[in-house]
Amino acid sequence: MSDFSRQFHPWEDHFTKGLYLAGIEARDDAEAPMNWTKWVIPSYEYLYVKVTGDMMQCFTDTLDYIKQNGMSLVGAVNDYICPEENGQLYLFFPIQKL
Repeated sequence: MSDFSRQFHPWEDHFTKGLYLAGIEARDDAEAPMNWTKWVIPSYEYLYVKVTGDMMQCFTDTLDYIKQNGMSLVGAVNDYICPEENGQLYLFFPIQKL
């Protein structure tokens, strides 16, 4: 996910406006296939959560947790569908740029 500037900042207007960037993980030196765009996400420290119920409720609850614990969201939230766990959804919240 990214803001409209494509700088991987959080979505705007209470997380309702932004870009969803579907992609795959690849090596840094990989070339993007024809008609694809290579995105290099900056390095962050993440707080991640396993989504076990409603994804938006998990998203909101984690933002509240971040705020209550003196942390800050410093980039766009990433989702990850884990193939080793039969497609289990995780959300990765960047809390510190490395």
